[in-house]
Amino acid sequence: MVLWRATRAYSLPASVVPVVLGTALATRGYGELGSGHFNVSTFCVVLLGAVVAHFGANVLNDYFDFVKGVDTRQEHGSGVLTSGQMTPSQALWFGILLFAAAGVCALVLLAGRASIVVPLALVGIGCAVFYPALLKKYGLGDLLIILPFGFGLTLGAYGVQTPELSSRQWLFVAFYSIPVCLLVDAILHANNLRDAADDHAADVRTLATVLGPRRGRNLQVLLLYGPLLFVVVGVATRLLPLWSLATFASLPLLVGAYRSGSVPGTAQTHLVFGLLYALSFLPRPVFI
Repeated sequence: MVLWRATRAYSLPASVVPVVLGTALATRGYGELGSGHFNVSTFCVVLLGAVVAHFGANVLNDYFDFVKGVDTRQEHGSGVLTSGQMTPSQALWFGILLFAAAGVCALVLLAGRASIVVPLALVGIGCAVFYPALLKKYGLGDLLIILPFGFGLTLGAYGVQTPELSSRQWLFVAFYSIPVCLLVDAILHANNLRDAADDHAADVRTLATVLGPRRGRNLQVLLLYGPLLFVVVGVATRLLPLWSLATFASLPLLVGAYRSGSVPGTAQTHLVFGLLYALSFLPRPVFI
């Protein structure tokens, strides 16, 4: 289906994993994070809003890349514009419709949580729209993917489940979201490594075009294997429970994603690692 292809659904883990992680932290009340709270309807609304906003961002990114002449080959983006399956105006309205649906979810969550929902929603929309429209030539993609899909959704999913929030709690949640930040950037960087030559020709700056092939691949090693190093250090220092070592089950996928450079493969790795990592906070904490 053309509309489904336009959303680039293979990247879905980028929005699902941080919502699950933030919810798991709120549910367990892990460590310094309070006594634990979970509401299934709130979780479903946050997850739906995150997914449709993510889809909208993908569609608008394709739209701006196409009209600016960045995407010229069929394998660029989702391919629905470069292959003529959708017109630019259709893609633009589809992206707007998806963001409108995400806005409805945000309105549902506003009651009692406006101070959390509004700023995070504005940051997400700003990153989704202004990056492809105005900021892509400045090489800010990695920062603007980490903010909403790493810290933002994790903090948001945690915040709407938790009655009272302290700055210390925000810092703990942000700290625990670091592996998710690295892996979501790995998805973007895999895409940028693949498209580096075309991006350079179109005067689009990414870390892949700035660093070059060898150093770009070295960065991908850090982004893919850094989360496992984070887990090892976290478990050794008792900042993470012993259960977090279950994330090493994702190692074959990490190796495969690095060797192939596949964007969908990197997203799959993010999903498996992320879910194992999030679920490791739910059982009673056990330390070495």
